[in-house]
Amino acid sequence: MKKDGSIVSVIAVCMIGLVIVLFISLKEKPLIVENQAVADNPTNRAKGTTESPAEFYPDINTVLVDNGRLVIGASDGIYVKPDLADGRLVRQGAGLEFMHLNTILPIGERRYVGADGLYLLDENYALLVDEFDFGRRIYALMEFGEGALIGGDAGLWYHRDLPAEGDALQDTLLKDGVIVTALAGEDQSFWVGTYGDGLYRFDGQKWSRRFLERDTSMFDFVSALEYAYPNLWVGTEEAIFRYNGGQWAQMFVGDSSETYNVTCIMTTPAATYIGTDDGLLRFAGDTLADSSDYDGMEIVGLCRSEKGVIVATRYDGIFTYKGKEEIVSPEQLTPDLLAGAEKNEISAETDPEAYTVPQPETEYAGDTDIEP
Repeated sequence: MKKDGSIVSVIAVCMIGLVIVLFISLKEKPLIVENQAVADNPTNRAKGTTESPAEFYPDINTVLVDNGRLVIGASDGIYVKPDLADGRLVRQGAGLEFMHLNTILPIGERRYVGADGLYLLDENYALLVDEFDFGRRIYALMEFGEGALIGGDAGLWYHRDLPAEGDALQDTLLKDGVIVTALAGEDQSFWVGTYGDGLYRFDGQKWSRRFLERDTSMFDFVSALEYAYPNLWVGTEEAIFRYNGGQWAQMFVGDSSETYNVTCIMTTPAATYIGTDDGLLRFAGDTLADSSDYDGMEIVGLCRSEKGVIVATRYDGIFTYKGKEEIVSPEQLTPDLLAGAEKNEISAETDPEAYTVPQPETEYAGDTDIEP
């Protein structure tokens, strides 16, 4: 019995020693998660997945098709690709650099730029008005009525689309005390998403705030809105919702419960595309699916063109959705490559009239909304 007891004691001592060694090893070599190896400061981060990761390129913030031209809003200004089939890229408005350029809105012959203030440009993106006095950063623009809705740090404003010399009408503050981050129109009404203050709807006469009974904070931080009859799509920092006019449904990929930080949403007759900070989703046939070609990419803009849906990423360039054809590479946005008068001049050769705007191509019963 003594012999058996000694053997048990030896085994116990060995097991304790092994645990101590493993504990010390883990303390000396902590597990490194991939995200921990990525710098948080975007200004110190190598952009894209090119063969030269040390190169630094401007961030892409927004994209749109304007009279057949691809317009790119970047962290160092506005670039225009006059022809999607041509590799040429023109930096519009020599010397025009907008801090925190977030959104561009064409209305008639005018182009509004939301950045640290609201700027007015002509149809060739040459500066007309230095800055409208909205005081603070602009995040969202939407054409409405005879003018534009302007959302930002200073609330929601309505701006009449007057000639540059007109001064008869004043801009109107529609909603104060909120930071407006997203806008969507619905017939004669519109939806307003905010940062921290929830989701609102204005029916032309009164405001109502929308939220879910099961969790009144779900719409607190709205990052994207899209209305395409009969559905309203709402993107937040953690989820995707669809509202059919009577019921809300939270959307998931298959049986997954994964959440998403939504950056942009666009609906076409064929599908709804949802950009996130980690990839692209596509909703069609009552199914939300992941677009694996864009895994790990931060999607910042979506638009329609003669090449179909165009997907803009923050750091990795701009592509067609179908076939993932590269339209603009990060290297093309390098200022050094655009040096010289020929590259920086306003593209007078681009005749807007020569181009035409391309034409676009059962949920669970969520809690009903409450209007306080």
